[in-house]
Amino acid sequence: MLKTETEAKTTSQVEKASKAKQANSANYLFLIAGVPFVALIIAMLPALQARNPWLPVNTVIRGVSGLLLQAVPFTLIGVLVSAAVETWVTEDFIEKHAPKSIANGFLAAIFAGVCVPVCDCVVVPTFSRLVARKLPLPCAVTFLCAVPVVNPVSIWATWYAFADVPAVAVTRVALGVGVALLVGVSFVIFPVKSQVLRRNVLEKVRADCSDCADCAYCGGCNKSQSGHSSYKNSSSFKSGIKNSLKTYAHHIYSDFMRLMPIILFGTIVASIIRVWLGADPASKVNTTIVFVAIPAMMLIAYASSLCSSSDAVIARSLASSLPMSSVIVFLLFGPMLDIKNTLMLVEDCKTSFVLRLIATIVVFCLFAALIVHFAWGVML
Repeated sequence: MLKTETEAKTTSQVEKASKAKQANSANYLFLIAGVPFVALIIAMLPALQARNPWLPVNTVIRGVSGLLLQAVPFTLIGVLVSAAVETWVTEDFIEKHAPKSIANGFLAAIFAGVCVPVCDCVVVPTFSRLVARKLPLPCAVTFLCAVPVVNPVSIWATWYAFADVPAVAVTRVALGVGVALLVGVSFVIFPVKSQVLRRNVLEKVRADCSDCADCAYCGGCNKSQSGHSSYKNSSSFKSGIKNSLKTYAHHIYSDFMRLMPIILFGTIVASIIRVWLGADPASKVNTTIVFVAIPAMMLIAYASSLCSSSDAVIARSLASSLPMSSVIVFLLFGPMLDIKNTLMLVEDCKTSFVLRLIATIVVFCLFAALIVHFAWGVML
């Protein structure tokens, strides 16, 4: 019986290795044949747009390039964090070290948001890994909403863009924390009855756990302390560290390759919308009616998919022609929800959860914008 199980596990590992090798071959083939072809098409676009001014393909591609230059570095940072969670943060670790009360869990989520330089581009994979490792959903949702708004890069960028109006940066952080906490509390008051992650995400986590051979270091499985005695000698310890780093590198590669098509599609859609909006998005908004400007700027923030490290510069250019409440909601809602992270949420989470999360964030952001509208004169 034991022999049969061993043979089955060996066969499964061989099949997975074969599939991984085929995937790597396909990626290399794309690099060899696809990149030159794509480069040739891009080189032809300026001439195509010059002959057909009604078809702004070159402008769209340049917009895609700019968005990718913003997104890719923060995508890599996010993937590094996500892979670290998947590799080293086990269910036992969360059970032992996570705050025991929901209130302390909220505080820990906000503190992590302030300290972790993860952009909105890739906070979703980290959220999914934490939920899969049995972090309470309200705390994970608070982390998901808080990180893009209150991370140190976002705070610095807002402070720099609005150096003459520091109340904007303070308001963005305060409302970001407030909305994130309210969204988390909503999942405490009305808890989700079923698992929010899709089956394939959970199966991937379980597969990583079952394939793990060095439990003390890669975090993929949990064995008893007696099984760790082999790490007392130096050679086994070094071998464990080496295998752990290999597992970490594998997760980085797989997560990055999984996310890039989603980010590329999102940036293409966002670039097309930004070309349609033109150089002055405020011209598309009725600036005389606050209750029109606020939802319109939320739609623009969602569709533009700007990185939370650069949206403050755009918001600054709009501040002179729009109500400040609509500018604040642009800075608040955009990092929490845009095309890119919605696609990632749909990829990892069930539709019912995604729809509820979107509706909750929209409602609380609208509420926060109305507070700013009626209280902005007092805050200055």
